[in-house]
Amino acid sequence: MIARCLAGTLAGFPLSGSLLALLLYWLPEHGDAWIIPVLLLFFPLWTSVMIGSYLFRNGTRAWLTLGAANLLVFALLWLSRHVATG
Repeated sequence: MIARCLAGTLAGFPLSGSLLALLLYWLPEHGDAWIIPVLLLFFPLWTSVMIGSYLFRNGTRAWLTLGAANLLVFALLWLSRHVATG
């Protein structure tokens, strides 16, 4: 149980931030007017990820799934940065 709790807390924090960064990137004008409303969504999203981590059967699956989600979202952020500038 503690492994799922830690997975949701430690892996959910960067996942929530990076998901909201992608949302800001895809908003019109790269989200200049949307920064505060999107920042207000951070805590509910992070809390949802923490709650959702208890749906996994064990801590290993929670860590692997949330870790893979982090890798995917950070890869999308990296890709969007390099596609936009290049």
